[in-house]
Amino acid sequence: AAAAAKAATAAKAATQVATGVGAAAAAGSMTKGKDGVAGKESPSPSFDPSVQLGAMPPLGYFDPAGFCKKGDENGFRNLRAAEIKHGRVAMMAALGGVVQHFVKFPSFDAVPTGLSAVSTAPGTYGFVALFLAAGALELGPWSENPSKEPGNFGDPVGL
Repeated sequence: AAAAAKAATAAKAATQVATGVGAAAAAGSMTKGKDGVAGKESPSPSFDPSVQLGAMPPLGYFDPAGFCKKGDENGFRNLRAAEIKHGRVAMMAALGGVVQHFVKFPSFDAVPTGLSAVSTAPGTYGFVALFLAAGALELGPWSENPSKEPGNFGDPVGL
């Protein structure tokens, strides 16, 4: 019975996390313009994704699904920005998965580790604060600039 209750709690936490992630994705998709996140206004018919930065030996240009077409610079820039962003989020999540076992903030001592932290107060408040802070950074200083290459935010905090 205890194992079933624990599994139900974990499933509830996973559902809440998935709902939050889905809401964030929906909010992010509403902020894109007609050209995507990092798109430029005018397409360049001479654009070739196989000669862009990152296509190098020994693999060369790797796009087996055919997402990047020649001449579609807007689509390429959008996919490149998403790739860089997802990589950065994955690195922060991996670091957070390790650090959470060793570091506890004051007044968060009773919060369990793992996904069940989202469904347990005050872990829920921490999740909401983190969600709002990430949203503010995403809409503010970490917005894509079409005049720069995708993922280049310069020095957003001015250090």
